[in-house]
Amino acid sequence: MKPQIQTEDGTFEAMYHRHFRHVLAYCGRRLPASEAADAVSDTFLVAWRRFAEMPGGEGERPWLYGVAHKVVSNHRRSAGRRGQLTERVKAIRRATVSDTAVQVVRAEADREVLEAIAQLAQLDQEVILLSLWEELPSPQVATALGISEAAVRKRKSRARRRLQRLLQPREEIAVVIPITEAEGEAP
Repeated sequence: MKPQIQTEDGTFEAMYHRHFRHVLAYCGRRLPASEAADAVSDTFLVAWRRFAEMPGGEGERPWLYGVAHKVVSNHRRSAGRRGQLTERVKAIRRATVSDTAVQVVRAEADREVLEAIAQLAQLDQEVILLSLWEELPSPQVATALGISEAAVRKRKSRARRRLQRLLQPREEIAVVIPITEAEGEAP
């Protein structure tokens, strides 16, 4: 017999079905596919254990994103602690991230945007990605990351300015190399 935790709008199982695909997408965009499913499982395990603490209604998904953010961070730290990240694993991870990016956006310009986002600080990346990919408003981003709404707005603003600088078209600079006497001609 499966335990059923009752909520205003149903059971834990109902909440799981409402949010599973969103949490899977969140984890899938941040981890290799081989680790994303484990992160989703860990996220819902925490949700099961702390279900009584979970806000209802509109607060469910941001709360789950906050848990998923911590789970993803723990997965990344565990990988670092093991010290078994070789060049082969790095290549697999880059390929997985690239494959995921191609599935989400296919145009070259969009890949450039993803590369620019990758150059931001980790928390700034999360703020931008929660705002754009997960389409959360600032108060829910703040809830998910455990920071103030003012900090979210400031990080968004700073990240947008940095992205604009990174994505500005660069004028090609002509390099003039003078011919010296050593190359056969007098200056």
